[in-house]
Amino acid sequence: MSSEDKSIYLGLWTNWSHGSVVGLTYTTTLDNGGLFIAFLALFVAFTGTCFWSIISFTVHQILSRPSPQDAIYHQQQAILRSSDTSSAALWRLIRLSWAWRKISCAASLKATAIPLVASLATFTAFTAAGIFSSRVASSRGSEVLVIGDNCATVNGSLITNDNVAMTQYYFASRIRSSLNYKANCYSGSDSTELCRTFVRNSLPVTVTRSDSCPFAGKDTICRTENGAIRIDSGLLNSHHDLGINAPPSSRFLYRTVNECAPIRGKGYARFNTTSVPNTMQLLYGSDPRVCPESENCTMTFGYGVRVGSALSRNQYTVTTTTKWQVTEEFSYLNIWEPIPELEVPNADISVLFLEINDVVFSSPVADPWYNAQAGPRSGSTVLGNTTFYYSDQPARTLACAQQYQFCNPSLPKNISCTPLTGIFEASRLAETTLFTDPKASNTFHWSSLAIKNMANGFNELITILRGGALLASDTLSGVGQFALPDNQWELELEHWFKTTLADLQRAVLDQATGPADKRAASIHSGPTTAEARVVCQNQKILSDSYTSFNVLGIILIFSIGGLIVLISVFLPSATAHLQKKRKPFASLEWVSNDTLQLQRLAHEAVGAGEWKGACDDYPRTRKNDLLAVLDVADRKHPMLRLAPRAADTLETVVEEQHYGVQKEDDSMRTRTYDSTQTSLLNVEIPRTSLQLSRRFTDDVC
Repeated sequence: MSSEDKSIYLGLWTNWSHGSVVGLTYTTTLDNGGLFIAFLALFVAFTGTCFWSIISFTVHQILSRPSPQDAIYHQQQAILRSSDTSSAALWRLIRLSWAWRKISCAASLKATAIPLVASLATFTAFTAAGIFSSRVASSRGSEVLVIGDNCATVNGSLITNDNVAMTQYYFASRIRSSLNYKANCYSGSDSTELCRTFVRNSLPVTVTRSDSCPFAGKDTICRTENGAIRIDSGLLNSHHDLGINAPPSSRFLYRTVNECAPIRGKGYARFNTTSVPNTMQLLYGSDPRVCPESENCTMTFGYGVRVGSALSRNQYTVTTTTKWQVTEEFSYLNIWEPIPELEVPNADISVLFLEINDVVFSSPVADPWYNAQAGPRSGSTVLGNTTFYYSDQPARTLACAQQYQFCNPSLPKNISCTPLTGIFEASRLAETTLFTDPKASNTFHWSSLAIKNMANGFNELITILRGGALLASDTLSGVGQFALPDNQWELELEHWFKTTLADLQRAVLDQATGPADKRAASIHSGPTTAEARVVCQNQKILSDSYTSFNVLGIILIFSIGGLIVLISVFLPSATAHLQKKRKPFASLEWVSNDTLQLQRLAHEAVGAGEWKGACDDYPRTRKNDLLAVLDVADRKHPMLRLAPRAADTLETVVEEQHYGVQKEDDSMRTRTYDSTQTSLLNVEIPRTSLQLSRRFTDDVC
């Protein structure tokens, strides 16, 4: 077994997307799956042959007539008896009708109508069955389970000075991986191999523009009263959207909502023009990490004196700070305390600062976050003399209220969801009010750890990627920034939101598989409850490297197919037994229309051989019996005739001697004559059809 095989569960499991019965699934390797699919195709074909034997026997019995019939009838009955497949019977019946078209077209069509329809229907049905039988198997993009032996979640208490650098590297690599996934799979094109991992290529996003300002200060803090954007994931199902395979009673719903708006700088900024460089403090609440001695200072930016090379300043800088909604127990997480105007009840609040630095623009930018309408100025670049525009503010700010919600779909609707709150509070409320049963609580708690501790939000995304988190950075060159749309800030927020959803998908999977980088195992903890281990062993992904079979479909194929095979084996003998004492003709005709029995009848009709087993599948003669030969003297009408016997040959020789030699001895002629007479008496008289019928009637088949 390859290392890839060891990461995927091979065997029987339940895919709860289809229920406990229909969802019963068997996963195996591609090679084994291919062999089983081939076997299924052969079995369906064999079942089709057996089904045709039932249909042909039934039609043969229905059409059987003891009275004299024309040649079309007998040929049709022979075709029904001797054609092993519906396709062969269909083709022969069509040719039979065609052969009789000039002699008795209407009669031939009428006589063969029922067999034609029966063979066509059987052929069509089992051709379709052969095609659809493969649907019990899926290999391309089929759902499989990860084994989950290395299941673990990030544990912040394990981060130390010794592993903090590795921790930063681990989270940065994960975020960049999610950023790459978002670029490939959240753009409407999901055809790449990268998009065939999660059970859903992308999670849904609903965007509402021109929304009302979500903050308490309304238009005193927001640039415009209705200039906000609301981005909502809707309720994501842990099973269908996140791939946590579970019955309906063990699922949860998760929702994330971000409401953001450009906020005012005027009235919330303090400038110091005497320092070198000059500084601007943004006053959105006290953050002692940044402004230990300034009241309400959230962030400080220097300007006026260029620090570093021109190349290093030709890029964007994004920073953020967040106030989490937490209980007193976790209040240590918060350092920044926002001003009252930025308060939002039951939300995590972030402010996002964009420094344009020395980035110049080829045309004016009216976007409220990237605003660059100062200028124009002329300058020399590698492209020659150009005109450019620039920003007249060191930094501009967006503010976001981030809310989350969990639901238990097993509860009545009016009590099934937590209110929209901060992520930590939403998780706490869900555990204490929605999943109160100990087992359900353990199950939910383990999954919620992936969302809280491993899935990154705006704060982590910006803290790690800085300017690399911006879409605008993708079109920034050494000569500056090309034109940006007026809603670039909205595009950036949508981009970040989708990236966090991609990271959510990755976090849930990474929790089940454990960290790909083994060095990161030092900051992960494994499951401690049986319910958590069950979650670890029930994470679904998509894979092209395995074949999964629907067990119910396989059972139905073999059950129905096996029943058809049994009926085809016992139907003729059972019918013959039932007809034996009443009207045995139909069963006897079925036996007699077999190829070997028709051969027996032909030879027996000319007196060739002494036959046994006239009602068996394989009629037999006496040892050393020689049968009739094919007389092809008339090549257009070959016939069976008896081969010359030794006595007949001897008589011919004697006659030639009699006419050729006049003085032959009389005693020799007498002996020859007596021998000839004896031989002639030994020649069998051919049996008549009446004798044949009597023999079939008297025999017990």
